Amino acid sequence: MDHEVDGVAQVLLQRMGDSSKFIQKAADQSLDIMVKSVTPARAVTALRASGVQHRNVLVRRCAAKHLLTVMEQPGAEKLLSGARDRTELLVRTVVSLAQDSHQDTRSYGRKMLNVLMSHKKFQRYLKQSVPSRDLEDVMKTLKQKLLSKGLSLCLFVCLRSHSDVLSLPRQTARRTSLRAAEETDQLNELSNLLTAKEFETRREGVLLLLDLCKSSPQFVSTNIVRIFDVFVLRLLDCNKKVNQQALEVLALIIPMLTDALHPVLLSVVSAVIDNLNSKHSGIYAAAVKALEAAMAHLDHRLLLQAFANRVRFLSGQALLDVTEHLSALVVSLYPWKPQAVKHYALPVLWFFLGNKAPPVRSRNVRAVAAKLAKTLYQVMGLSLKDHAATQPQHVVKNLSDILGLKVG
Repeated sequence: MDHEVDGVAQVLLQRMGDSSKFIQKAADQSLDIMVKSVTPARAVTALRASGVQHRNVLVRRCAAKHLLTVMEQPGAEKLLSGARDRTELLVRTVVSLAQDSHQDTRSYGRKMLNVLMSHKKFQRYLKQSVPSRDLEDVMKTLKQKLLSKGLSLCLFVCLRSHSDVLSLPRQTARRTSLRAAEETDQLNELSNLLTAKEFETRREGVLLLLDLCKSSPQFVSTNIVRIFDVFVLRLLDCNKKVNQQALEVLALIIPMLTDALHPVLLSVVSAVIDNLNSKHSGIYAAAVKALEAAMAHLDHRLLLQAFANRVRFLSGQALLDVTEHLSALVVSLYPWKPQAVKHYALPVLWFFLGNKAPPVRSRNVRAVAAKLAKTLYQVMGLSLKDHAATQPQHVVKNLSDILGLKVG
């Protein structure tokens, strides 16, 4: 079955996004049978390719669940004994899952890290494969998990080598314990307000988050994933007043939190983008301000990735607004990150130029596509023509018409 596993995994994982619980259960059971019927290497590749980066949280959760099952079979020694590129990709995947916006997916990711950390060279692989910012985030998260619930001795030793925070003097440890209890109470209060049934109470929770960002930004930054797991839901609240207020507060707190938002950036940006098609003028305006704040204060490479990955799933005003922001990101990023621009922005351009059934009015699509094409040509020059030459003929022709140049 190994040669069919990629296609089977893709179909079954897609069914996890179905609204029917019966279909979800059947797909989950089928995936369980599949991963136990193929080699671990093939199962890991298939789940990683079709599930771990999927925009649907249920699909990512399911992929992470079965990936954990697969990884527990051979153990760290075999998992990290392959080629360097595969090893680094596996480590990056696991770290990404450990930082996911969904609580269950994060839990599976942390358990996978626990599996890999038994390998004597894991720390070296981690440092080689993961950006320092993500490394700090995941280590902080795992140490919190260790202190609150306890993980394996191996994990304890690995984390201890990264910091001496676990060897505090007794009085300092006691004070830390008291602060931790206070923080837990504060987090519980915030969560209860944000998830309350009454919309007015949820609005109180949104305002409490704003107050905390002003008075205790470090507290919010340290607990960013747990807090935003709940707050993101308010960005799409069924009550329009809560929805708009959450977006307005987000625009205010982005400059306060800046880089601390990186672990939750994808889920936050996705929620904001979904509001750009709102018929409610206040909600749309608030979403626009939130994106403007993100453009002004957050990592442009991460924003480029988030926008580019969403474009082909968008329609209406959201498609137009996001593409406008993409053009701006191309200009700001290309001098410093040309490969990132080529990797994320060019596929968006080919999508527009090759799309025979535009998701919004053709005139508007042509306008944003033309602007993106001209912006890319402005920064890339004639190399854009070289990249276009590998595309289908109708894409090449459309680009030629926009630029007024002979391409290919």
